[in-house]
Amino acid sequence: MDASVVAKWYIAEEDSDRALEIRTLHSAGKLVLSSPVLIIYEVGNALTRHPSFTNEDSAKAFQSLMDLGLGLRSLADPSLLEKTFEISRQLRMTFYDAAYVALARDHDAMLITADKDLHKKIKRHCRARILSETKPEELTV
Repeated sequence: MDASVVAKWYIAEEDSDRALEIRTLHSAGKLVLSSPVLIIYEVGNALTRHPSFTNEDSAKAFQSLMDLGLGLRSLADPSLLEKTFEISRQLRMTFYDAAYVALARDHDAMLITADKDLHKKIKRHCRARILSETKPEELTV
């Protein structure tokens, strides 16, 4: 999953309930979540910059994220970086977003995003679902 989903674990927005169900399934060991290590930077940025969060709120949320045991995948592999670059160019998307697509392809994993524009771009290029149409219970292992 990408940062648009994980941020909803901490910031109440549309479909936060679905995102939280996914987190609960992961915490209960019923779902394995992995993302590029980049997700920590993206969500960390959202937590430190959100106007409704105090420093203490963002620190607690960030620690909670770190304690969840997400499977963080390195992007340091030259082959994966090359794939990311090609996807970014081919789909005309940010290198950040392309990293999620490359990793999903590489691991034959489902990529869940809350970003509707991103989903439109990637749905033919990897196994992707939009959060608003995802039924968390169908994701369990």
